Amino acid sequence: MSILKHRIFNSDHFLDKFAGHEAVLERHLARWAVPNPPVPVTIASLKDYLKKPPRGNEPFEHMVETLYQAYDLSTKQGHEFMSDAIEQNQVEKPGLHDLPCEVLALTLQIDEPDVFTLATNYLFASKVDKFVTYKGRESRAIADLPAAVLRFKNKLGAHFEKIKGTDRIHVDHFTDENTHNFIVYHERRMTAEIELKTEEGSVVVKSRNFRPARQDFIAYNTKTGRLEIETPIKKERDLMRTAFAEACLGEADFFSGTGAEIVTKLQELTKTDFVLKADDGHTAVLREIVFTLPQLHAPRIAIKSKDAFATLGLNTLRDGFAGATLKSARIALKFGERQRAKGIELGSNNTISFNRATRSAEVISYLVRWGLIVE
Repeated sequence: MSILKHRIFNSDHFLDKFAGHEAVLERHLARWAVPNPPVPVTIASLKDYLKKPPRGNEPFEHMVETLYQAYDLSTKQGHEFMSDAIEQNQVEKPGLHDLPCEVLALTLQIDEPDVFTLATNYLFASKVDKFVTYKGRESRAIADLPAAVLRFKNKLGAHFEKIKGTDRIHVDHFTDENTHNFIVYHERRMTAEIELKTEEGSVVVKSRNFRPARQDFIAYNTKTGRLEIETPIKKERDLMRTAFAEACLGEADFFSGTGAEIVTKLQELTKTDFVLKADDGHTAVLREIVFTLPQLHAPRIAIKSKDAFATLGLNTLRDGFAGATLKSARIALKFGERQRAKGIELGSNNTISFNRATRSAEVISYLVRWGLIVE
């Protein structure tokens, strides 16, 4: 995740989805004391208003910021995250699930901010790129979670002020069964781009960026005692590991010591009898594998297939596969026929990547069962 790649905000396409739901746009605009708001608020009048942004007006920038945040969730995957967040918070409103995702996102942001924040956190958690896993000395619950989150934020802020000269971070938290997930938002801003349509064509308006420049991800499973961290800087990874252990578990060295860092064991895949066994109703298939062979010219081979093991067998490669050095692998794991498969990527540098928003503990459990990560 680290540096978040953002889409240009196509406001015309976004606002067009509010046909028949203009009242939601009116309620949104009413939240901000913007100068000279359009009257009445229609899709066309709001488009025109956005094309002439007042300079340096903070309420206007916050108004667009919230539109930008709703736009982030306005995808098929974002719609699923909003539905999960609605169910998690037991929100029951007639017709809510029938709204277009753009209208649903803005409606939740106005009426159910906690649900909107949770869905946004699900979205960011799903974008985690690669994380490193550590094993705690035991499984331990976090006592007084709200206080622990605040301590963690304060400790990180103090550390970052020393090494970066700023303590401007924000920590969000959500729980998925036994896993506590933390997203650290670094509040450094970048330039935002908003695409608007005019009679002469497209124009891009540059304004303040309404998203942090970087997010780091931390997950702790109270049942297994494992900690997972995704951040691009190793020094900061160690800093976060210690700060989390001290703030949330009362011991700075809880995830330190010999054997604390859990490693991947990709070479298990080279065994001729290796099988991705899954529980009833679940399926697991090797989709991609990259390896080198101990031969002249050091060939590097990448196989992408609906079933990479079957493809290796059909090409008589599996018998000689035992001498290969694996570089990476990708597994598709489905928790039921109608469920979308989770893509699990394993790297030889001890990195693991998959959608962390839901069922993360089950994915890790499978990786342990298959022997692909060390207990």
